[in-house]
Amino acid sequence: MSSRSIVEKIALGFIALILTGALWRLFSGGSESSVDGDFRTQVILAVIYLVVAVIALVNGRKTASVIRRGPALFALLLLACLSPLWAEMPDLVFRRALGLVGTSLFGVVLATRFSLEDQLNLLRWVFRWAAGLCIALLGVAPHYAISSGAEGGALRGVFPHKNLLGAAMALAILVEWHLSGGKGLSRVAKGLSLCAYSALLLLSNSMTSIVTIFLTLVVMWVFRVLYRKYRVPLVALVLFVMVTVSAFTVAGVNGEVLTGMVGRSSDLTGRTELWDAVVSMIHKHPVLGFGFSGFWKDASAESAVVQTHILWTPTYSHNGYLEITLSLGLLGMLLFLLGFATGARYAWLHARTGKTVLDLWPLAFLIFFAIHNMAECTIAWQNCLEWSVFVATALSASTNFSTVLSEQSSASEEDPLRVPATEYA
Repeated sequence: MSSRSIVEKIALGFIALILTGALWRLFSGGSESSVDGDFRTQVILAVIYLVVAVIALVNGRKTASVIRRGPALFALLLLACLSPLWAEMPDLVFRRALGLVGTSLFGVVLATRFSLEDQLNLLRWVFRWAAGLCIALLGVAPHYAISSGAEGGALRGVFPHKNLLGAAMALAILVEWHLSGGKGLSRVAKGLSLCAYSALLLLSNSMTSIVTIFLTLVVMWVFRVLYRKYRVPLVALVLFVMVTVSAFTVAGVNGEVLTGMVGRSSDLTGRTELWDAVVSMIHKHPVLGFGFSGFWKDASAESAVVQTHILWTPTYSHNGYLEITLSLGLLGMLLFLLGFATGARYAWLHARTGKTVLDLWPLAFLIFFAIHNMAECTIAWQNCLEWSVFVATALSASTNFSTVLSEQSSASEEDPLRVPATEYA
């Protein structure tokens, strides 16, 4: 590996670590301001996105080729950049839209410079460093690693909030799960990493992330064992889920019982009331929304109406699908769904024809992403590693789509029963 490649990999790894949120408290001097509301953090983010842009331009031909694979996603970015035209605070919305472009471009660079396996290996070390920093802080200064106030007692480590720690550790588990353990010390390191991630996730008490990783692993087990190994038809699996849900309903196991089992109130800690208020706001600007990230924290007059109604101060919708619709309207939601559907199609192809656990990664991540956004916001979210990984995974999954199709066609002519393995660039 050349010295340039090594420097580039280190730089991209450091940028990924920043986008997890693990260093935000350090950058902002320990203040609780949002990541894009602190001047020092803004400067650092501007510098790292400049680095990302330079890498993308140096590899301009490959970057353009990758971008062409995701027209819907990049139409979404264009819509976000145009949204200051109808936002109440255009300067703020434009700055946040630039942050989204930088975050997305980082995903493009990952897809351009690395194979899926190399992307996961990079993320593996990023999450190991993040977990190590959390454990070190807990050992040296536990009062800084533990949340205070309403979230008192929950671990947040070096992250600004326990939910950011939980989201990072849940994604870390998924990454580590889909990488080979190797032999000897590498296998031991993988086992220790999974244990550390799991412990930090549980200590964060981030129930959304805990449920997300649990459901993702269950769904992937069903796909890998029941669908791919034992050839159980998808229709039968869907019917089984519907019958199971119906049985729970008939037995009287309602939402309140289920949320109580995981230590949460029936309104999901105030989320259901918030979602009702957000839906009513969406009806006011249904087509184009309020502008990218241009609603909360007095970015629009209507945000005060929501706060008055629910009697607390949210900073986002706690639902990625509602948030993107609130920001960019039904048009933005449609563009995201088109991009997601395209990536899911390629991910399904890899998972169905692949031979290794790595081949399951695109599908596993998209399932994780879809579930996580039911109660958190990472869809088109600026300065967020999960969105960068989504962009990289959706684009990378399409890399060899035409090659796979040609292999399938050749295999069908030679032997209709043969299923080819998927190869990655």
